[in-house]
Amino acid sequence: MAQVLHRHEAGLDFADAFHVYTFDEKFIKRARGLTNCEVAKP
Repeated sequence: MAQVLHRHEAGLDFADAFHVYTFDEKFIKRARGLTNCEVAKP
């Protein structure tokens, strides 16, 4: 959630920042099951 607030403070619309966060979480979980590479939040 801190990342959402950080992105919002940087100028991104709050709803867009939240959407990016939830997308990141889902993407990371899915990607971890598809590869042997490390997948982590930036």
